[in-house]
Amino acid sequence: MNAQKGFTLIELMIVVAIIGILAAVAIPAYQDYITRSQVSEAVSLLGGLKTPLAEYGADKAAWPTAMVSPSTTPTTGQINATLSGKYATVASTVEQDYPAGQISATMQTGKAKDGVLTLTTANGGTTWACGNTTVGTGNEEVTGTNTTIDAKYLPNSCKP
Repeated sequence: MNAQKGFTLIELMIVVAIIGILAAVAIPAYQDYITRSQVSEAVSLLGGLKTPLAEYGADKAAWPTAMVSPSTTPTTGQINATLSGKYATVASTVEQDYPAGQISATMQTGKAKDGVLTLTTANGGTTWACGNTTVGTGNEEVTGTNTTIDAKYLPNSCKP
């Protein structure tokens, strides 16, 4: 008698079907993971502005008129800031009047493209709310607004 060697066609088809099902689940999850990592760049860029803006506001009781790239020499009313990364670009001005303020970054690529992430303060930069969250208590409470990036792509500190 001849012994059977190798796999039958049905066994191979079952393996291919299983691989297809796993890929159908894994690829969207991986794309969401990539988008979350891209949004983290916007969080880093904005986070790097919190201290310089708070110091400027405490010193001058106003927000700077513009933020310029580090390669530019700032003039009166301007501060140096990193305004762009690989995936996000930071707006060059602070919205609202001191002590309230809002800085934002716009996503340039990926699933979150054209989405906006904001950091909001109501007290001159002492406390910042990331995204549409509320931080602080009583007179120090700050509620963020205007973030348009889907919450599933935001870090936990920025989720409402």
